[in-house]
Amino acid sequence: MASIDLGIASYAIVVGSFLAAVSNAAFSSGGAMIILAVTSSVLPVWAVVPIHSTLLIGSTASRALIFREHVDWRIAGPFLVGSVLAVALASRLYFELPETAIGIAIATVMLVAIWLPSVSWRPRIRHPWAVVGFVHSFLSTLFAYGALLHAVILHTSLTRRQIVGTMAAALTGMSLFKILGYSLNGFDYRPFAATIALAIVAAFAGTWVGKQVIDRISEETFRFVFRALVTLTAIRLLYVTIANA
Repeated sequence: MASIDLGIASYAIVVGSFLAAVSNAAFSSGGAMIILAVTSSVLPVWAVVPIHSTLLIGSTASRALIFREHVDWRIAGPFLVGSVLAVALASRLYFELPETAIGIAIATVMLVAIWLPSVSWRPRIRHPWAVVGFVHSFLSTLFAYGALLHAVILHTSLTRRQIVGTMAAALTGMSLFKILGYSLNGFDYRPFAATIALAIVAAFAGTWVGKQVIDRISEETFRFVFRALVTLTAIRLLYVTIANA
């Protein structure tokens, strides 16, 4: 694994974390994809996915703490069981994949996630949450974005607060598993420690700003700009990955 001189990349990551927090606070979505777009633009492909988890954990952990009384552990518990198994497998596989495959997969995930129409799907198996945890975490560990939990939990009978708390608890646990998995398989987070710390501080500031601008930006405008930027980033990543293959 190559060494890296962060330089200006640190500033981009901190700004990206701020914008991601603004997006999550104002629109309840978009933060994970913003982080993925920024990191895939300024970091080597091999560092994108491991760093992604650390930049989101502050946001999910704080929401899990605030909404801890609303967490439905009948969902979060089985999800985390499936997540442990998935991360154990995928974190090792991640470092065995060639960078070209990782780059193309990340770009593809970004394009599919941003353009695929919403699909209503209700799980038909009796205890689906361990399966959801495994699939979501496996994809997230390999390509930084799982998305399955987001789609499925909206079709439950949980209240809004329960959804926020349950997702936050599940995703915080998954992120911790992922960080541990990447570390055990050789990823060194120490060069990124200062950047990660600053990014977490920026995220708290971004959350405050997002709450102030929530009524000043239309969701239609946000979605148009957001889709355009993510699409351009994904296309750039595809081009760079293939050109350097």
